Amino acid sequence: MTNEKAIKALRQIKTYCAATMLDELDYVLQVMEKLEKSGIKNPLETDFTKLQEK
Repeated sequence: MTNEKAIKALRQIKTYCAATMLDELDYVLQVMEKLEKSGIKNPLETDFTKLQEK
């Protein structure tokens, strides 16, 4: 699974999501997009303790 595939799936899910959960789903999408832009391709296996805060 890649971030891109996960983002695409989340966008499709958003179409069917209950209105009460849209904010939470948008948050997850933003996190996934930020990881992708940061070059983190496999967040489940990334050691975030080695990343420096910018």
